[in-house]
Amino acid sequence: MRNFIFVLPLIFLINCTGSDGKKNSSYLQNAAGQPGEIIITMDSAQWHTSIGVKIREIFSQEMQGLPREELLFTLRYVDPRKMTSLLKQAKNLIFVTTFDAKSRGARIVQNYFTPESAQMIRTDPKYFLSLADDQYAKGQKVMYLFGQSEQSLLQNLNDNSQKLIDHFNRVERARLQETLFKKSQKSISKSIKKQMKCDIDIPYGYEMALIDSGFVWIRQMDAEIDKNIFITYTPYYDREQFEKDYIIKLRDSICKKYLYEDRDEMPDSYLVTETEVPFIPVQNRQLNLNGFYCVETRGLWRTNNHTMGGPFIGITIVDEVLNRLYYVEGFVYSPGKPQRETVRELETIIHTFRVNEKKKSENQ
Repeated sequence: MRNFIFVLPLIFLINCTGSDGKKNSSYLQNAAGQPGEIIITMDSAQWHTSIGVKIREIFSQEMQGLPREELLFTLRYVDPRKMTSLLKQAKNLIFVTTFDAKSRGARIVQNYFTPESAQMIRTDPKYFLSLADDQYAKGQKVMYLFGQSEQSLLQNLNDNSQKLIDHFNRVERARLQETLFKKSQKSISKSIKKQMKCDIDIPYGYEMALIDSGFVWIRQMDAEIDKNIFITYTPYYDREQFEKDYIIKLRDSICKKYLYEDRDEMPDSYLVTETEVPFIPVQNRQLNLNGFYCVETRGLWRTNNHTMGGPFIGITIVDEVLNRLYYVEGFVYSPGKPQRETVRELETIIHTFRVNEKKKSENQ
């Protein structure tokens, strides 16, 4: 069930550095900024044209599956003429320009490119993006978006919008991994591997809530947030098991059996998938996870008596060696609280999930 990795045609222009030049990161200060924050700098006039509108459309989308509107990223626009050395230390920076623009702001951004790089852009319309690490601060991610004209850049943005989003999602997950797994619950991971024959990294602070044949529940609770991860599996027999209806049926059967409120006070209460809110539907999308085909599912959960609810994110993946279909989910209960970064944390954890990497043929 392996699939090929979709690769964005990234154009790494080695000489595409700022006027400060590429510095040795060991001498740089740490990048600053809030999780999910992106600073965008481009000519003020272009910010209000179709290019700016498209940039906002791409990076200001709502995170799917949340009960309240929360954007994927927090955008901050900075005029190039006001881009200070302090602002350049942001964790995520995007520089945008087209080489047909002649305004002062556009020329400032264009000066971040060497003459050789600018000539490459002018002669090849396929070149529209370059990435750089630690450009002005340690741990920083910089994206350059450029084109010969607004029309050519707009076309490339339209064609690659999801991949641009995916890039910064990966960036945010990578940063989370660095902090989440500085100290991990190796004993819990070992128990999961022994019981479930799979691997997943569990951060410090999570505890084993329940382990049973074919089911594991890990949990971290405090006064405001209840974060949960569970893993289950079933025999794999057909690709239709990746369909949304099947996944909902599978998670509902597991939730009814294992996930509930206080059974002493509410013996008939259990978790179900919320399918009655039309403006927040359960959504599936295909992706590549650690080299394997995977389906991601996002949506809302609630208790069957409507006393509790919140967002969930799950992944469905096959172990071809064991012929198992694994379903791994993170869900949160934090009523009235922002949930974007909590869901991103759970997403980061479940994305460490790994099945047996040997193919059947290798074991025969």
